[in-house]
Amino acid sequence: MKIIKKIPIAIISISLILLSSCSKKFDKDKYVAVVNDEGISKELFEKELSYYQKFYLKKYGDKFLDSKSKKGDSNYKKLESELLDSLIMDQAMLNDLKKNGIKVTKNDSQEIIDKISQEISSKDSLIENVKSFGVTEDEFEEISYQDSIRKKHYDYFLNNNKVKDSKILKYYEDNKNLHKKYKYDCLIFDDKKEAIKIRSNIKNSDDFKNHLKNKVRNYDIYRSEFVYNDDNLLKESSLTKASEISNVFKYKDSYIILMVNSINNNKKSLLLDAKELYLRNEYNNYLKNLIKNSNIKLFI
Repeated sequence: MKIIKKIPIAIISISLILLSSCSKKFDKDKYVAVVNDEGISKELFEKELSYYQKFYLKKYGDKFLDSKSKKGDSNYKKLESELLDSLIMDQAMLNDLKKNGIKVTKNDSQEIIDKISQEISSKDSLIENVKSFGVTEDEFEEISYQDSIRKKHYDYFLNNNKVKDSKILKYYEDNKNLHKKYKYDCLIFDDKKEAIKIRSNIKNSDDFKNHLKNKVRNYDIYRSEFVYNDDNLLKESSLTKASEISNVFKYKDSYIILMVNSINNNKKSLLLDAKELYLRNEYNNYLKNLIKNSNIKLFI
């Protein structure tokens, strides 16, 4: 399980960081952590925790957060831990922006909301979708503000870390896995026997596509974006060619039938993707150093 964020970032574990004392004094009952003398309030932590609790309960059912992993930790405990890591990273980003004279305002979070609203037709539709998870408009705006911190920090990094095309070309040429991307569809079953039964009736790609179109079905559908060959589901399928259909394979608690529907080997397009990947990797290294050089104290 991952904390769902609209602006994806690397959540970096802080478990090995040495905690140092703070020059300011913070009430341990009102704060969950301090990053370079800037506190993360318990109120903010509980608001975000409530948001994600509602989201996961609505999406996965009442028992999801009580379920335990093989290590014995409940999904609720994992949610708490990942959320704390995320808020610490957010505060480290905010401190970095402040140090460099950049402010994050409510207008920035409104830009996030406006962009999502455009993607799903209108702000009213967005708010209705949010409310369907039992989340208030104020809670959603708070989450959007945290997202705007991440976006603004990444934009700051990009503006101050220009990379030469020659470096991207070398990165692309040195990494053969970047020379091709795949898009695939999946039929996802809870029951192995049913998956095997359906697979036995699929003789070609047209049969598979008909199962994607079925209005009444006892399986879920997942359609990927373009991914590299290290994608987990694609690796499990062992497929490398378009229109190939996998045998039934188990992934986590489900049984999957996968078909690759298209392959991108356009160099110009792939170079752009390689540049984005390169910059993301560089940014993750920047974040690691940011955390490494931060003084962090935990109160929970």
